[in-house]
Amino acid sequence: MRFAHPGWLVLLVFMALPWFWERRRGRIAWPRLSGFRKARAGLSPRVALRWLPPLARSLAIGALAVALARPQSVGGVVRIAAKGVAIVVALDQSSSMNTRDFPADRDSRRISRLEAAKETFAQFVEGRESDLIGLVVFANYPDLACPPTLDHRFLLETADVIRSARPGDDGTNIGDALAWSLDALRAASPPKKVLILITDGNNEPAVPDPLDPEAAAELARDLGVTLHTIAIGRAGGVVQTTEAGTNRPIIAELEGPDFPLLERLAEITGGRSFLATSADALGDVFQTIDELEKSQIQDEIYTRYDERFLPWAALAFGLLAFDRLLTCGPLRRLP
Repeated sequence: MRFAHPGWLVLLVFMALPWFWERRRGRIAWPRLSGFRKARAGLSPRVALRWLPPLARSLAIGALAVALARPQSVGGVVRIAAKGVAIVVALDQSSSMNTRDFPADRDSRRISRLEAAKETFAQFVEGRESDLIGLVVFANYPDLACPPTLDHRFLLETADVIRSARPGDDGTNIGDALAWSLDALRAASPPKKVLILITDGNNEPAVPDPLDPEAAAELARDLGVTLHTIAIGRAGGVVQTTEAGTNRPIIAELEGPDFPLLERLAEITGGRSFLATSADALGDVFQTIDELEKSQIQDEIYTRYDERFLPWAALAFGLLAFDRLLTCGPLRRLP
């Protein structure tokens, strides 16, 4: 509870005025017949209720003072700006990410690489509520799934519906994915910018004139962006895909991530490269990155307040109406 205009509370000192006026009011002694018979002990009901009108007026003044001070309660808190770290995660969505070789729990349950990456990404986002975080997904072609934003709920909902690439878009275009991610980071306001690349394959784009990954890393260095790379999965896995030009399913053997390339990309920008072969290991990698990329947080928070003066104003009106009913009815007085 807070008061928008607490200065009006000074009117509470006037709550004593009705009692002062009641004591100072002139009275006329009316003739009584009490001398002809023995008077009853105690006060008459009219005399006993005589204190109600000044009490009602006193409380009405107090309620009106509180209403004028505008009591308010917190209705909600909204973060409207923050200066932490701008982070974009470039997530590989090629068909090889469907390989179910990631141990997920003690029961030896295995989940796909893409599912493990999405779950760990969600945990990472929940721990950095003041940072602008965006998401780029890529296979042959990159796509900005969500620009860097503080609306992490929307970001997580977007990440949750990501699926592997369709057969016609199946490939790994790391260079263009880095370029799209850098373009999203360039528009972000925080001075500290971080790019996290997650992939399980070699740089094998099936598009004309793809950007060389090392050239993209040099561009990141020139823009002051730190690039961390995460190679997930191991060589020797298999994935089911379709033969080019037909819908016939085929089983393809995976070569595994090009870890030397990912190391070189990270070194160019002063970042670090990681290898994760399980869901727990991937979680540890994100935790390490979380500890590396800390920055002083400067938030701008808007607090929404709900007005609570109306009940106090209604109480003041009701007390004054009660006073009028008494003084014009049972406790009516002559001038």
